[in-house]
Amino acid sequence: MPQPTTPATAARLRVLAVVAASGCLALGLALQLLDRTPLIDVLGSMLYVVFFGLLTVLLWPRLSPIVTTAIALALAVAIELLQLTPVPAAIVDAAPVSRLLFGSAFDAMDLAAYLGGAVLLWALLVLLRRS
Repeated sequence: MPQPTTPATAARLRVLAVVAASGCLALGLALQLLDRTPLIDVLGSMLYVVFFGLLTVLLWPRLSPIVTTAIALALAVAIELLQLTPVPAAIVDAAPVSRLLFGSAFDAMDLAAYLGGAVLLWALLVLLRRS
């Protein structure tokens, strides 16, 4: 359910979401340059949810933090579960850069990391609304 916000508050949240999403994207891309370790994978998966949530704020700034977090988490989980089918591999074969969105294979550990990312996203959204 949308929270009562003024147009000025919605605009401010959109600006903050763009800035935060840009930072999130830069950090996520930087993680791609590091050696793959379980910690790097978990951090990347957490950022995945945070990034989706910030894009959701950009589109619908009046949604509550919990609803925004639920949308971001559901999207990340849906894409992870989609990896159990051949669809993402076909998309990645056609457009290799899409690997950043779809990943390479299903990993149950990502699902746990998404929950951590959801907690981080919710906390970030609460802070953004209070600032």
